Amino acid sequence: MGSPVLAAPSSISAAPQSDQERAIARVIACHYGDGGVYLPRQSGRRETLRVAVASGFVDTQGFLTPKGRRLLARCGT
Repeated sequence: MGSPVLAAPSSISAAPQSDQERAIARVIACHYGDGGVYLPRQSGRRETLRVAVASGFVDTQGFLTPKGRRLLARCGT
């Protein structure tokens, strides 16, 4: 008898479900090794960063949360 095969949770393996999640993934992909998110001054993505914070992908101090890291893993960025 072989061991059972465990399926990955769909929330981890699924691609982003919305344009908003894809936009957030593009913004939070700009992060330092310590998880701090940065944006170039002329990026025009500040509103998307605000949405990322409000949605729990980035904390209020500007660092990726576990939820943000999972989104990046799903997006392959």
